Amino acid sequence: MALAESGATTKLAVASDYLPALQRQYGSQEAAGKVVPTALQFLNNSMGGWPTGLNLLAGEPGSGKTAFALSNAAVAAQAGFPVLYLSFDLQSEFLVMKLLCQQAEFNSRELMDGILDKATLKAAMAAHKKTFSRIAVAQASPELPGEKAEEMARDMLAASDSDRILIIVDYLQIWAAGARQFSEFRHEIAKLMTEMRRLALCLDSPVLAISSQNRLHRGEAILESLEGTSDLEYSADSVTFLVNVERPVNQGSYTHPDELISKSRSVSINLRKNRFGETSSRMIKFMPATGIFDEETIHRPIVREKTARE
Repeated sequence: MALAESGATTKLAVASDYLPALQRQYGSQEAAGKVVPTALQFLNNSMGGWPTGLNLLAGEPGSGKTAFALSNAAVAAQAGFPVLYLSFDLQSEFLVMKLLCQQAEFNSRELMDGILDKATLKAAMAAHKKTFSRIAVAQASPELPGEKAEEMARDMLAASDSDRILIIVDYLQIWAAGARQFSEFRHEIAKLMTEMRRLALCLDSPVLAISSQNRLHRGEAILESLEGTSDLEYSADSVTFLVNVERPVNQGSYTHPDELISKSRSVSINLRKNRFGETSSRMIKFMPATGIFDEETIHRPIVREKTARE
């Protein structure tokens, strides 16, 4: 049935009308194979994989946001899903190099310096070719229309045997700045958020968008740190933060620049908003040289407080 309001038509249906669709989507073993997995088991446990909708990933510079996005691209592709990676920041060739190092566990500096064994490199490329063939990397202009992004995603879906796609936006503030229509930047962010969420719902697929943080709360896992507008906080279906816990908040950079790409470090991954379940946090190890996140090596110790008698 339909309900007319002020000249517009609003779809109106009783709740039971949706039960057959819910049965098809969630009530079979085939439905489990339609879930786009995340790169971390604890996020899969919390959200059931990347849900249809807009999922934000935020963190300070150097926290590993792009590496984490690439890791999720690989996991989704390995599960059989096409992946559209829209890069508004880095060159496509550099992203694929980082992806190869991550999947083959190569030191990126050694690869760039040309000192990796050629036979080993060739074997790694052959081993990961199938996964890479499901990942399309677009070195996108900030002026890219949302309609063009949707067209690319639909073309990839049509060419695949999947009915879902993972779309990664790296990152949204650059894209929002590309087509200025409003005098205030927050309105551009709000417009782009609406477009990305509409895209996710139309394709019944997850969009994973990297977001920068404002200077006031950079490096903190709080929703108010998202840069641009409060619409980011309210419009997103999930918000995850990467926090480098080995450096105090708002302190300067590491004592030596090489530490940013050579030293492994503890990172806190914080799910701060989740429309589909509980929020959660997990300590993991991030290895910048390879771009690998190791979920199993870090466990937060349980500290028992002393009682008055002790």
